[in-house]
Amino acid sequence: MDKIYDIRQKLKELYLKYDAYVTPVAKALTMLVILLVINSVIGYSQSFTGWNIVAIAVLIAALLPWPAITPIAAVFALVNLYSLSWEVALVTAAFMFMAAVAQYVFLPGYGIAIALIPALYYLHIPYAVPLVLGVAGGMTSFIPAGVGIFFCYFLDGVSKNADYFMRTSGSGASVLERFPQIFAIIKDNKLMLISIIAFSVTTLLVHIIKKLSSDYSSYIALAVGTIANIVIFLIGGFTADASLPYIEIFVGSVVGFIVASIVILWVSAADYNHAEHLTYEDDDYIYYVKAVPKIKVTAKKVKIRDLTSDESEADSEDIRIALEALSEIEEKERR
Repeated sequence: MDKIYDIRQKLKELYLKYDAYVTPVAKALTMLVILLVINSVIGYSQSFTGWNIVAIAVLIAALLPWPAITPIAAVFALVNLYSLSWEVALVTAAFMFMAAVAQYVFLPGYGIAIALIPALYYLHIPYAVPLVLGVAGGMTSFIPAGVGIFFCYFLDGVSKNADYFMRTSGSGASVLERFPQIFAIIKDNKLMLISIIAFSVTTLLVHIIKKLSSDYSSYIALAVGTIANIVIFLIGGFTADASLPYIEIFVGSVVGFIVASIVILWVSAADYNHAEHLTYEDDDYIYYVKAVPKIKVTAKKVKIRDLTSDESEADSEDIRIALEALSEIEEKERR
């Protein structure tokens, strides 16, 4: 573990040294992945799927703060959906507005999770998000987890029903016929409901356990959350008689645990071997405090000795004389 902490410290120092370059590149790559997933799933607008527009959006995201990624992704999604059907774009915009209000009221600053979950879901690695949100977020961090899953399945349903919207676009089909088709995408979607419950419960459970004062509570929370996520999917699949990718869920949950553990190690690795228990009181309360220091690796001081100094030459002469004396003694013993 000392070597791991040493590598972590060196990487942190390297990151701080080149932060002005690393952070924009990380934001640009995140924006690029999200836009590529959006264009591959609902890329119905030829103008917004072109590389020139994507490059401009990636550049803008690199220059703006992290929360700006979510509204940029929302604009791309709405423009693509409007090219498919204005009714779909309208309903999606309404859902996005409600999600933005809930996010702003309950957990501001974590809106990027809403944009990341659908992207990671299509990359088959979404299960780290509820674990990381549970560790890093607050009590209401389950909201972006659930909302992200909702948009993931909603956009997937729109993609599967795209032929219907294209076929009825510009025809005599009534608006009252298309709106029910839109809401049918999320109605009785058992897999979406199970996923929302699993991600929300996992996030909330990880947060509650992480707040406990026991040693290694963060890692215990990740382990419990990973198991809970798998169990909820299993119970939901059997109860609702829904077909679920159980192998993908199991493997993805394990990968999510590893990724979330790395995040904890990077952000706030604690030294539980040097934890202190403090007690103090005032006129109204008695306080029992457990203080756990974060692990910090200090650079080892290396002493360099000048072998060309007079002292070194004297030491070398003493060693030469001692070796000659030892050789003479060995010679006498052989005689």
